Amino acid sequence: MESFSASELKGNEALKEDLAESDVSMTIRLQIVYGRLSIRSVRSAFEESVGSRLQKFSGSDNKELLQRFTSQFKDEYKIPRGSIIDLSKERGYVLRTTIDGKEVGSIESKLLCRSILDLYIGDEPFDRKAKDDVELNLSSLLGK
Repeated sequence: MESFSASELKGNEALKEDLAESDVSMTIRLQIVYGRLSIRSVRSAFEESVGSRLQKFSGSDNKELLQRFTSQFKDEYKIPRGSIIDLSKERGYVLRTTIDGKEVGSIESKLLCRSILDLYIGDEPFDRKAKDDVELNLSSLLGK
């Protein structure tokens, strides 16, 4: 098996593409660090960021798929500082969403899984440092 250093991974678009396309399980964990963040703000941020990626990868707006995803973030959920939102891609391209360990929904969609992953490790990541951390961890996983 070939191994990669973090610097080699940085420019390795083929490997990132393989990761995005593959049917492997992985979880993106978001930890809320602000005390006054509302679930509405989270829903709105996902509407914009995931919506643009659904468009990018499919060429259409996929309003129904976006609505199914964002509707999981219901107004009654409280997300105080320290809350954890897990977006888990499971085998079969199922995206399972949990808030503080409680499942709030799951959607089978390769397009949605790819869009969520792109949000964090794509060309224009939501958080550049998080993307760098993923590349560093991935390089250690792949053996260098």
